[in-house]
Amino acid sequence: MTREVSITSIRELGATVRRVRKESGLTQRDAAALCNVSLPFLNGLEQGKATAQVGKVLTVCQRFGIEVTLRLPMAPGDA
Repeated sequence: MTREVSITSIRELGATVRRVRKESGLTQRDAAALCNVSLPFLNGLEQGKATAQVGKVLTVCQRFGIEVTLRLPMAPGDA
């Protein structure tokens, strides 16, 4: 089962990661170990810390099965 969620801020992304982690029954410590990131990093991400490293954020999302999709604007001339 998949759900689609629109994210418009790092705070919303963090809340989504937290929700998925809790639904998985993982503590922050266990989730950080699973994702190979530090506990402070995961905590900061879940709190919406704006300076979170994109590469690590994507790693956490991938480990939780969160697919990150970008919607690009139409290029000039595309119909």
